[in-house]
Amino acid sequence: MRGIFGRRPIRSPWRRSAPALGGLVLGLLATPGAAWSQAQTFAPAPTPAPDVRLAAPPSSRLYGGVEYLYWWVKDAPLSVPLISTGPVANKEGFLINSASTILYGAPFSPATGGNNAQSFPGFSGSRVTLGYWLDDLRSTALEASGFVLQSRTTTYTASSNSAGSPGIRIPVYDSVPYAPGGRCDMANPSVCLVGPTEDGLPVAIPNELYGSAVAINTLQLWGLDLSGVRKIYDGPNWDISAIAGLRYLGLDEGFSLTDNLNGIAGSAFNGQSGVETDSFKTSNHFYGAGLGLRGSYTLGSLVAEMTGRVALGVSHEALSVQGSYVDQGASFVASSGPYGVFAMPANEGQRSANKFAVVPEVQVKLGYNLTPNVRLTVGYSFLYDSNVIRPGDQIDRNVPKGQTFQQDGTSPSTTSPARLFRTTDFFVQGLSTGVSVAF
Repeated sequence: MRGIFGRRPIRSPWRRSAPALGGLVLGLLATPGAAWSQAQTFAPAPTPAPDVRLAAPPSSRLYGGVEYLYWWVKDAPLSVPLISTGPVANKEGFLINSASTILYGAPFSPATGGNNAQSFPGFSGSRVTLGYWLDDLRSTALEASGFVLQSRTTTYTASSNSAGSPGIRIPVYDSVPYAPGGRCDMANPSVCLVGPTEDGLPVAIPNELYGSAVAINTLQLWGLDLSGVRKIYDGPNWDISAIAGLRYLGLDEGFSLTDNLNGIAGSAFNGQSGVETDSFKTSNHFYGAGLGLRGSYTLGSLVAEMTGRVALGVSHEALSVQGSYVDQGASFVASSGPYGVFAMPANEGQRSANKFAVVPEVQVKLGYNLTPNVRLTVGYSFLYDSNVIRPGDQIDRNVPKGQTFQQDGTSPSTTSPARLFRTTDFFVQGLSTGVSVAF
């Protein structure tokens, strides 16, 4: 029996009768006188019974497997500086010189620090494969496979103590001049208007405000395949099959930034508090068709297998942007609105696009056959998507800062921040262990 990939052909039953025929010939040659000295009548030699091997009862054509996955994904991009700190001379973190430090987000000269990507810990997941041989020779099959990774979340928090130390900002470039608090003597606007310039929304100001900034990234990945498999070579040790079929890949991500503020007693912000939130969510759904090859080498109970395939298709990419704030205080009426820091009316809402994408995949597995029908496997996989949209790439730091918490009291900007739709690539790789069964 070949194992879980099929059966070998049964040898000819006539090969074992060759020694008996040879013995008869030698016997005749060894006694020529007896054989030819007189006419003799020979009874016909009995025909030996053919050596027939009975094939084992045909097994089910169904096969399948289940695997545990532990994979790592490409880091989430952070395209702009998001949280900073610095001395009072730099307004607790304006990015104007090297005295300011970027705590979270992309580097930005002349400030120091920063990181342009957020890494995720490894993802646990599972993959299930189910196939069916269409013929008794196990040469053509239909095969379906699907995998899903757990949803992962990373959180970064920067916070001050109750006295507002250290000072913390969400750094921005203020693209629209504004009057702090909405109050300005318009007869002399140059005295009180701020911007355009490097600026920052306060998170903590020593002796005036205390608070925290929280950045959260989320990610989930899953996929499905439906393929036809056709053996193109079936040797003693080697098997090679062609694969053709359909592929789906789903990637959902989110990024949010929340700023919590609280006034310190005795300061100008006594009794005041506020919360603002930015939310950027993306989804990518790839639909394509592809080709591939699968080869396996068997040595006793050990099997090495490698699969390579590539799919071409369309990636449907969607972006959702939403901002909000709530402002409360004892000396004024509470207010709220659709104004975050990087998410404002100019770039809020939903939009989508369809992009061409290429999705190649490589799998390598080593297996051990416990029985002809049961195999244990360990493996490595690499999966790539050439075109996706990711939330951290959609943030524009050129913002009308005065709109947050309605500081300027004017109509919202229709052009700032910009509506971005930047695409990039994505990959995932990792290890697997599982069991395959021929039923």
